[in-house]
Amino acid sequence: MTLHPLPPNSGIVFRRMDLPDTPVVHARPENILDVHYATTLGKAGVEVKTVEHLLAALAGLGIDNLRIEISGPEVPVMDGSAAPFIDLLLQAGIRRHYVPKSYIVVTKPLVIDMGNRSIQILPSRRFRVHYSMSFDHPCFAEQSIDLLVSRRTFIRKIAPSRTYGFLRDVEHLWRRGLALGGSLENTVVIGDEGALNYLRFEDELIRHKVLDLIGDLYLLGRPLRGTVVAKGAGHLLHTTLVKEIQRHLESNEVSRCVVTAPESLPIPVPASS
Repeated sequence: MTLHPLPPNSGIVFRRMDLPDTPVVHARPENILDVHYATTLGKAGVEVKTVEHLLAALAGLGIDNLRIEISGPEVPVMDGSAAPFIDLLLQAGIRRHYVPKSYIVVTKPLVIDMGNRSIQILPSRRFRVHYSMSFDHPCFAEQSIDLLVSRRTFIRKIAPSRTYGFLRDVEHLWRRGLALGGSLENTVVIGDEGALNYLRFEDELIRHKVLDLIGDLYLLGRPLRGTVVAKGAGHLLHTTLVKEIQRHLESNEVSRCVVTAPESLPIPVPASS
């Protein structure tokens, strides 16, 4: 995978270098193709799988114009978190574009309820996440987190959290052709007695849910100002909320706010990306 800077207002674009004519798939709500275990984008038969960790890293650093050239159907898993992407992006450097930056400002509550699972977004001056989930395991019964998300809190508290999986589900996933590259190097594996590898945070599982949420929400193409309250959610509810916000944007029921304040600029790294 190779990342290339793009001019302002280009958005995030994936290009499949391994396919004839190197087709592109834009990171947009209308290209959400599948959300089982990970978020897959697709258009005209071209797919890019597991985009959420990389998109979360881009969201956390405020990078919104990028071409991602990928030689295969899936974004590299790295260590199962967004931290390696953050490190590499900061090493490359982030170029500032001195043009107005667009935010989505939530002006009224949006609620999605699926039985005992739900997600909603409420008006707020900043981006905040309250996420709770029961993991149906005696060692990880219920976890919750309430976090005001900024560049600093994302890098320190969310980006290092890794994807997780239950040992009891491994054979089922393998039969479906999923998690074939999963290992203790890139996944928190949960057995009957608890995690088989060390945890970076005591509540790493719920932090990773927030990471997934941030990556999925970045399919909107711009940062949000609102408070997300998620209960037992996952990629399906995340992306359903994305589509609902997009629908309201198109009907002018949610504000698109353009600002030029210093807080809208990416973290100042001197080199070009």
